[in-house]
Amino acid sequence: MKLISRYTLRQIGVPALLAAGVIGFFIVGGTVRNQMSELIKLIPADQVRVFDVSRISFYALPTLAGYIIPITFLMGIMFAFSRMAQNSEITAMKAAGIPLKRIVLPVIAAGALLSGVVYMAQDTGRPWAYRRMMGLMMVELPLRLSIDMLPTGSIQEYGGWRVYIGKRDADGTLRNLTVLQPAEEGGANAFYADSARLIRENDRPVLEMRKGYLVPADPSRHITFETLKQSVPTPETHKVPNTNDGMTMTQLFSDERRLGAIYTETGSLPVAAELRGIRLEVKNRLSFPLMCLAVSLVGAPVGARTPRSGRSYAFAVGLSMICLYFVLRKLVEPPFLASLPLTVALGQIPNALLAITGMVLIGRVDRV
Repeated sequence: MKLISRYTLRQIGVPALLAAGVIGFFIVGGTVRNQMSELIKLIPADQVRVFDVSRISFYALPTLAGYIIPITFLMGIMFAFSRMAQNSEITAMKAAGIPLKRIVLPVIAAGALLSGVVYMAQDTGRPWAYRRMMGLMMVELPLRLSIDMLPTGSIQEYGGWRVYIGKRDADGTLRNLTVLQPAEEGGANAFYADSARLIRENDRPVLEMRKGYLVPADPSRHITFETLKQSVPTPETHKVPNTNDGMTMTQLFSDERRLGAIYTETGSLPVAAELRGIRLEVKNRLSFPLMCLAVSLVGAPVGARTPRSGRSYAFAVGLSMICLYFVLRKLVEPPFLASLPLTVALGQIPNALLAITGMVLIGRVDRV
């Protein structure tokens, strides 16, 4: 019997991994595209390397594990049992006295195990990955930007300066440079130079400007220079946003209690909106892991009943179940601020319907 269990799980694993690769590519690709659109607002697009995009993609995986793993597990079950049914393997097992209920048990055990994996990925991996992704986008990449990398032909912000570069030569020389530097006493010092280069002195970046003039904050003064060196400020970084994605379940529950107390005292609508978002996040963190167990209950008996019309039938049925799940999940989501227990309970309705349907089918599965 252990041999049959290993064989069944192996048949599920291969199509599930293939589905994970395909589905993960599109889901992660969409997430990376959204993150890149935000990133190029902070630094020029040509300064983002392929390795940076790979890191963003890697950090996006734990965030999307709650979607990818249950969906691909269901598709793997559907394809495996439909293939076994088409090749008469299920009929042969029944003839050998092995009930289909016994074949389904390792699938359910695998679903329970994956539920734990998804929960840990969302509770531990997701906050870690989110913080690393935001640290890369908001701190590491902006610090990598030097003043001579700024786009030409437009005014750019850099470390508190406002910089205009007319053009950039192939050797890195900057032409028609204008720099507005805030002055401590108010106003700004304005530097104009025909050319400039970024050099390092005492391990610090220095902008060496040639053939230009300086208009200090006091506009009555005007200084012409042949060469002027000015220390370059550190590029600005951005604060990592503190969102639900970066919180563990413990932190979410703590924040929910804090916001609940504030809302009870003040009745503030912005607090109510934030509190609702926290409760929906808790609901999702609990419902997506249990989706693995729910699809393990319903996928095997449905797949075993696949007619000999080919894998297209299994794919269509599996896709229909996934679409129905997410539509139902959206329909039962409370449009108002509901209590945490009610929000979580409503989030489990799609899982409960899948599980009940699966248990009914498993009870009748040997009639296949």
